[in-house]
Amino acid sequence: MGYLIGILLIIVGAPLVGLIGTWIEDAGHVRAGKSISVGGYLAVLGVAAWLIVSSF
Repeated sequence: MGYLIGILLIIVGAPLVGLIGTWIEDAGHVRAGKSISVGGYLAVLGVAAWLIVSSF
């Protein structure tokens, strides 16, 4: 079951975090937007990878 959540995070969660970071960046908060976009994206991918690997 964990691998399904991991795949869902990759498909939906990571791009959503990237979009939120881009919206914040476009609102005038460039540093915060880039940090959320890149850092959040990597964090979501890390959690997804951990869920996928731990399910086997």
